[in-house]
Amino acid sequence: MYKEATGEEAAISQEDVDLFKRSVDPMFQAGKLGALLAQFPPSFKNDSFGQQILNAVIKTFRQYRLVIELRHRSWSSDEYIARLFRENNVSWVQIDEPKFKSSIGQELPITSDMAYFRFHGRNAETWWTGDSETRYKYLYSAEEIEELSDRIKYAAGQTELLFALFNNHWRGYAPRNAIDMMKSLQLPLKEIHVQTPLDEEGTAKK
Repeated sequence: MYKEATGEEAAISQEDVDLFKRSVDPMFQAGKLGALLAQFPPSFKNDSFGQQILNAVIKTFRQYRLVIELRHRSWSSDEYIARLFRENNVSWVQIDEPKFKSSIGQELPITSDMAYFRFHGRNAETWWTGDSETRYKYLYSAEEIEELSDRIKYAAGQTELLFALFNNHWRGYAPRNAIDMMKSLQLPLKEIHVQTPLDEEGTAKK
């Protein structure tokens, strides 16, 4: 993505890493930092270069709760990767997305004391041809929500901490499905307050 935006290869310096760590350190010290997500695209494969990058990320951010999202099948086909994650208490992100020949395995092992889910939708039709908006144009059905909630329940029984996030953000689909999931898991729904913007005289705008 960086190269597409700038035309240059991404080059991360130690100064960049130090700056990032300083920015998250207040949350980390206060116990408010849930997890750091390292997300890689489908083009990131399990080869010597990929393993070098993966090991560098784990080594650099090992003091945090680290979750790693891999999407190419070559990673789930290698038993070494799960072992590497377990040895470093790194969570393997459990993703839900359209499945293709190159997609990562659907049954990923739980590799740490934390489970982390990301639900991207199943819009196979425009997954490769759509843009960053239309790719996620997918609303999970009630049956699919039940299917995903079963996966969450199983993982919750194997871990101490769990995160589940919807990324199907087309026209508010994600929050709709998040509420569906909370109902399926019988979690309490907190009251949502919507603040109406005020004009300069303090009158609510229409």
